[in-house]
Amino acid sequence: MLDDLLRPAPDQVLKVTELTRQIKQQLEGNFRQVWVQGEVSNLRRQSSGHVYFSIKDAGSQLPCVLFARDAANQSFQLEDGMELQLFGDLSVYAPHGRYQLITKIAIQSGEGKLQIEFERLKRKLAAEGLFEKERKQTLPTLPQRVAVITSPTGAALRDFLRILHRRKYTGEVVIFPARVQGSGAAAEITAMLEHVQASHGFDLIVITRGGGSIEDLWAFNEEALARAVATCRLPIISAVGHEIDNVLTDYAADQRAETPSGAAELISSLYLNAVHNLETAAQNLAYYADDAITARTRNLRDCNARLRIIAPDRQIEHLGMRLDDLENQLGYHLRERLRAHKDVLNAHAQQLAEHHPKVQLQLAAQTLKNLRQQLKQSVKINTSNKGEHLAHLETRLENGSLNATLKRGYSVIKNTQGEIINSAKSATKAQELSAQFHDGSVDLKVQDR
Repeated sequence: MLDDLLRPAPDQVLKVTELTRQIKQQLEGNFRQVWVQGEVSNLRRQSSGHVYFSIKDAGSQLPCVLFARDAANQSFQLEDGMELQLFGDLSVYAPHGRYQLITKIAIQSGEGKLQIEFERLKRKLAAEGLFEKERKQTLPTLPQRVAVITSPTGAALRDFLRILHRRKYTGEVVIFPARVQGSGAAAEITAMLEHVQASHGFDLIVITRGGGSIEDLWAFNEEALARAVATCRLPIISAVGHEIDNVLTDYAADQRAETPSGAAELISSLYLNAVHNLETAAQNLAYYADDAITARTRNLRDCNARLRIIAPDRQIEHLGMRLDDLENQLGYHLRERLRAHKDVLNAHAQQLAEHHPKVQLQLAAQTLKNLRQQLKQSVKINTSNKGEHLAHLETRLENGSLNATLKRGYSVIKNTQGEIINSAKSATKAQELSAQFHDGSVDLKVQDR
């Protein structure tokens, strides 16, 4: 009795899959786009690029996954022990029956709203393709005029110019002053970018400033400036902050330099490599020119020696006489060839005249006339033959007709019904008969025999 009370109704028992599905609907429907903070543990990276880990605090832990496409967009590498703030959706992985956080954004605790905004803008612009390699321009091999957009009083500019001077860069550097920090700095940098593009003759643009906090560098993370850098017609190097700093202009520019000094080294390296290549080419050209002159001088001496041996004057006289002979032979052969071609041409002309469409039409007209006459004659003869044959047949038909037979003395005996009496036996007594002759008929009467 007690067992029956404890036994549930069949419709009250859920399959594991169904229960998991209901839990999944509840969790995923109520815990979307949540922020959670904790310490990273049990971190493992898969060959697929996915990153699996947990975050924990003093009382609990939460499984998390950062898929490859989102992991690639993070500005730092996750490590065990890091204190992170994570943004994502809670999900249930049904095969294992456990819930986990599908992480979209990971920031280190303390970076705050600016870091979140940086990640948002970075994702947005990347999705639009502004950071794609296909959009990048190649830096000039030998930059002669470089426009530098930066604060004219900053240490970054001094380091930049010092490196260029030390590496003996001889190109022209033009400073376009702009604020690189604070409100309105991004707008000034953007305006200077437009000013440089409107000015002709620049090969390269460098946007630079020294290091600082994310707040100090924020001007280089503003969306309008990043778009202006990505769409600039001239190649741009972004050299903002220190090696560990990352700003949106680094991704949008054609080349990122880790520091302002790194930008100067890159430019001077391009210049020095070009100068070195030019010097090497000049040396090779001089070497090949000397070698060619030496070889040509040797050949000239050889030619002079051969000239003295072969006596070109006498050779020219013999060649002149030979030329006269060849000229005479050429004239003879040309005349013969011309005559032969003329004969062939006359023959072709005769053939052409014979086969000319006008002649062919005349021949065809005469042939048609002859055929027409033959046809008329043939029709006349055929008609005459057919007429004679028809008259013959008519005579034969007439000779074999009933009337012709009656003219020869015969008659046809018929009864009153028009039936032919062809024997004496068929004629009865007192029967009325008629005899048909060729010129009429007479009535007859059968009598006793």
